[in-house]
Amino acid sequence: MSTTTPVTSKAELLLRISQTYRGLRSALEALPRERCGEKLRTGWTLNENIAHLAAWEETVPKRVAAVLEGGEDPKLYEDIDGFNARVANDSHGKTTDELLARWSAAHEAVLETVRSLPEDADKLAVDVIEWNTTGHYPDHYGDVSAAIKDKDDLVGIVQTSWTPFRLAIGAIGLPSLDEKTWTGWTYKDLVAHAAAWEDRAASRLATFRESGAKTYPGVDDTDEFNAAVVERTRGREARDVLGELDAAHGRIVGEIGKLTREQLHANDDWVIAVVAGNTYGHYADHLDEIFASVPKRPDALLGKMREGWRPFRRAVNRLGLSALSDTTPSGWTYKAMLSHIANWMEKLAGEMPNRLAGRRGPFPEVDTENAREAEASASRSAHEVVERLHAAYKGVVDLVSALPSDHDIDFQATRLIVGETYGHFVEHQAEIDAALPRTPADFVARVERVWTPFRAAIRDRGRAGLGAKTSSGWTYKDLVAHAVGWMDQTVREMQTNEFRTGWTKETIQEFNDRSVRTHALVGPEAMIDELDTVYRRLVETVRGLGDGEIDERIASTLPYYTYLHWEEHFAELGIPV
Repeated sequence: MSTTTPVTSKAELLLRISQTYRGLRSALEALPRERCGEKLRTGWTLNENIAHLAAWEETVPKRVAAVLEGGEDPKLYEDIDGFNARVANDSHGKTTDELLARWSAAHEAVLETVRSLPEDADKLAVDVIEWNTTGHYPDHYGDVSAAIKDKDDLVGIVQTSWTPFRLAIGAIGLPSLDEKTWTGWTYKDLVAHAAAWEDRAASRLATFRESGAKTYPGVDDTDEFNAAVVERTRGREARDVLGELDAAHGRIVGEIGKLTREQLHANDDWVIAVVAGNTYGHYADHLDEIFASVPKRPDALLGKMREGWRPFRRAVNRLGLSALSDTTPSGWTYKAMLSHIANWMEKLAGEMPNRLAGRRGPFPEVDTENAREAEASASRSAHEVVERLHAAYKGVVDLVSALPSDHDIDFQATRLIVGETYGHFVEHQAEIDAALPRTPADFVARVERVWTPFRAAIRDRGRAGLGAKTSSGWTYKDLVAHAVGWMDQTVREMQTNEFRTGWTKETIQEFNDRSVRTHALVGPEAMIDELDTVYRRLVETVRGLGDGEIDERIASTLPYYTYLHWEEHFAELGIPV
C-alpha cells in the first residue's frame, strides 16, 4: 500500500487536468462530424476514441474511493484490451454528440472527485486520476493528427480554439492587460508570449516548407526565449502588443494554408505537432489564467464596457462631425465605420437569450451586414450616425444591467457583449486616432476646415440678420458672442499655460450667459469684427506652439472650445453635416 503524500495540490492538479483536457477536447470537437465515424490509420474511429476516453474517466471515482478507503486500486475491468474493445464496440450506433456528452459527464465526475480529495490523500489516489486524464490524453494526440486530412482541417482546429482565447483576452479589457496573472507576469506579457511563439512557429513552418520538407527546425532555448519576450514587452502599449498577437496569428494561419497534405503528415506529423504546441495546445495552457480576469457578473462586465467606451467615445467626439465623411485608413468612411459598430450593438438584444442559454442562434452574415451599413451610411448625416452610436451603446448597457446581479453570465453571452462593445471599439480605435490632429499644423487645418462653413453661415445672415432668433431661442448675435467667449478662453489658456478644469453644466451655462451679457451693448458690425479678430489670434497662437505634438492639455480642450463647438451650432445655422 502506498502511503506517500502527493506534492501536487488539488488546485495544481485541477489546472493540469483542465489544460490537457481542453486542448484535446477542442481539437476533437473542431473536426468535421462526418469524419468521426471513419476508421483512422491509428486503428479506431474518433467516436471510438471519445467513448474510450469517457469510459476510463468513468472508472476514476470508484477507484479513488476504494484507494482512500482501503489503499488498493480495485480491478474494475477484466483486462485492459478487453475493456477497450468492449467500449469501442458499445460506441457503435451512438452519435458523436452523445459520446461527447458522456465524456463531459465523466469528466465532471473526475473534477468533483479531485475537489473532494482530502489534503493528505494517498499518492495512489492521485495516480489513478492522472493515469486517466493528464497521463492519458497525450496518448490520443496521434488520433487527432490521423484525422486531419488537409490544411483546412488543421486551420479549423486552430481557429476553433483561437476564438475563445482571443475573445477572453479582449474581455479582460485593454487597461487591465497591465495587471498581473497568478503566475507573476502581466496579461500583456502573456499576450506577447503567445504572439512570439506563434510567430516563431510560423517561421519554423516556412523554413520547413521552403526546404522541401527536408529541414525540421527545433527549439532548445525556451526559458531564454520567454524571458526575452517579457523583457522587450516592458513599457510597450497594450494595444500594440495585441496587434502583434493578431499579426502573428494571421501569419501562422497563412503558413498552414501553404502546406500540402503530404507536408502535414511528414516525419510523424511534425507540422501538426508544431502547430498544436504553439496554437490550440498553447491556448489551452493559458486559458484558465486568462479566464481568472474575465468579467463574470453584470457589474463587472458593465465596468469593462465603460472602461472601453470612454476612450472610444472621447476619440469620436474629438474627431468631430465634419471629419466623419472622410475615408479611414481601412478604406471606408468614419460614418460607415461608426454605423457598422452601432449596427452590431443593436443586434445583441435578439441574440442574448440564446447565448444566456449557452447556445448560438442564427446570426446575420457579417460581410453582407457590413456592406449594407457602409452603403446606407452615405445618406445619413454625421449627427444621426453619432446619435445612433450612443443609443446603441445605451441599449447594450440596459441589456446587461437587466441581468441578475448575483448570477454568473454564460461566457457565450459575455463573449458576444465583449465582441460587439469594448472588444470591438479597440479594433477601430487606431483608425480614429489616426485622424485626430496632433501637431499645431494639424489643429490649424482642422480649425480652418470647420471655421469656413461656420463663418460663411454668419456672413450669409448679414449684420442686420444677427438680431433674428435661432431655433434655440437666442439671437445669432448671442451665438456669435458665445463663440467669441470660448475662443478667447482657449487663447488665454494657451498663452498663460493655465488651464481651467472641473467644468460643470452649471459653470458652462454661467460662462455662456456672461459672454452674451458682456456683449449686450456691442453692435452687429463690432460683434463680427471681434469674432474675426479673436479667430485670427486663435490661429496665430496655435501656429506659435512649435512643430512637435501639441500639449495634451491643449489637445484635450482646444477642440471643444473651437471646431467641435462650432459644429454644435451647425443645425441652427443651417449647415448640413
